Amino acid sequence: MKKLLSLFLLSLPLFAYIDVTPIEIGERPGLSGSAALSLSSKRGTTDKTEIDTDLNLRYDNNESFALWGFGGYKYTDTEGKSIENRGAAHFRYLHRLTKNLYPELFVQTENNRINEVDYRFVTGGDIRWRFFEREDFGKGYLGVGAIYERIRFIHPQTDPTQNNIRLSGYLFYTKSFPSRARLNAYIYYQPRVGAWSDLNLYSLAEFQTPVYKNFFLLFSFTYNYDSTPPLYGSVDSVNIQQKLSLLWKF
Repeated sequence: MKKLLSLFLLSLPLFAYIDVTPIEIGERPGLSGSAALSLSSKRGTTDKTEIDTDLNLRYDNNESFALWGFGGYKYTDTEGKSIENRGAAHFRYLHRLTKNLYPELFVQTENNRINEVDYRFVTGGDIRWRFFEREDFGKGYLGVGAIYERIRFIHPQTDPTQNNIRLSGYLFYTKSFPSRARLNAYIYYQPRVGAWSDLNLYSLAEFQTPVYKNFFLLFSFTYNYDSTPPLYGSVDSVNIQQKLSLLWKF
């Protein structure tokens, strides 16, 4: 049965996914992470090519700090026309002040051509507080900080480059189970200083469950809202995605 299951898993593409579970220093000392790769090509009535890849690396020194880097790229081409071309890279430093209190510093770059974003750079910091922890109910985190954001759009004549200061706050809930399954949920709220109606909202709910050794099946739902999307191309304010993924952890 195990051989059949392993053959089944190897026959599936690894749909790109990044493990977002918060780092707790001392839980997984040393280097850990996850990787995912999906390659798909279809020819005939419809010509379609898809590339989707992600890498997630974490280093925990088991004493006072942790480093977290992750990134990914997705490209979809249909009939010779790119309909999705986006990528991102994120690096984060965490330092433990107390058992429950962590300052975080981070930097991120990304592009998302389907949303008319040629380049977005973000840097900032926050204080993360674990405000509850119960074995039977999970863990809850609250983060409060600020970010600097620079966005260059594909059509600057319609959407000029932006330089924004935003407040950033988030709530994160995570629950692990004896079976190694895990439930994660978060919501980020980022209003622009001086123009509070200009806000970004990012949210996610996911459930990951082990299927064989270090392979996990993941069900996720994301909801993202941008109150002031680019004018060019009639970009929607709301983006919703449901995803079924197969992930390898190491």
